[in-house]
Amino acid sequence: MARYDDLPADRKAVLQLVLRQGRTYDEIAGMLKISPETVRERALNALDELTGDDAPELAPDVQDDVGDYLLGQQSASRRAATRAELERSQEARDWARVVSGELRASGLATDESLPEIPVEPAEVGEAFDALHARRRARAEQQRSSRLGGVLLLGALALALAVGIAALLGAFSGGDDSGGSASATTATQGTQTTTGTQVEAQINLTPPSGSSSTALGVANIVSQDGKRALAVVGQDLPAGSHYVLWLRNGSTTKFLGFFPPVQGSGKDKGRLQGLVLAPSDLSRYRELLVSREQSSKPSEPTTVVLQGSLKG
Repeated sequence: MARYDDLPADRKAVLQLVLRQGRTYDEIAGMLKISPETVRERALNALDELTGDDAPELAPDVQDDVGDYLLGQQSASRRAATRAELERSQEARDWARVVSGELRASGLATDESLPEIPVEPAEVGEAFDALHARRRARAEQQRSSRLGGVLLLGALALALAVGIAALLGAFSGGDDSGGSASATTATQGTQTTTGTQVEAQINLTPPSGSSSTALGVANIVSQDGKRALAVVGQDLPAGSHYVLWLRNGSTTKFLGFFPPVQGSGKDKGRLQGLVLAPSDLSRYRELLVSREQSSKPSEPTTVVLQGSLKG
């Protein structure tokens, strides 16, 4: 919050009126008895000061447009034009993400209240490539440890060498009849076996409109005629219950809780777990990871990652 705390009082006030009360520049101008241009100038200068040295330099008109976009102060046509600019410009997206991060850190905005910042397919690919490389390096270290060999699963190289006996206890809850969730926490399977095959990979991304940077991947793996889902994610906040679900339209099925996500250390923000695939897996179209406050959720509350099972 340091950068926000250092803003002049008049700029803080404008941001609070815009982001907490949903006021327009014209409405604030009427309240403060100043011109809408002055209100806009204060708001955009505040955003510029929030970025510090962390954001790239943008042309002033582009930066102002992106600032108006983030503050919800554009007409539908202008918003579409700014979004198109964000899709074209890596620098504009980077600047918008720095500002969004500062607004969330200040408590003025949430992921839900800020507009979507487009992501280029190449950016997603680069992120997965980087994660893949880090997981590969870690897997090499594990091969020389007590865990023995590991299996790299999917684009995130999920280092889980799967044994069916371990899978049976990997997630709690999630019976094959679709019963309600249990409060027991899952454990991570680490037994090393051979003969495990990856049948399919499901890329997991935040829901449309979210500004979350979380990424994940799930793999359908099989061994000796039995199937399982191996899931890993990153950049998720600690302090919540994370739950795996299947969904088809309005029908959902609870599969189990993940082990707690750590808030510090080498596993900070990492989510990982295994669950036996239900016999009716083919009935469902989507795989979901939700964040829950309740230890006994009956349906997904806040979906943080999702992906298509593609039949």
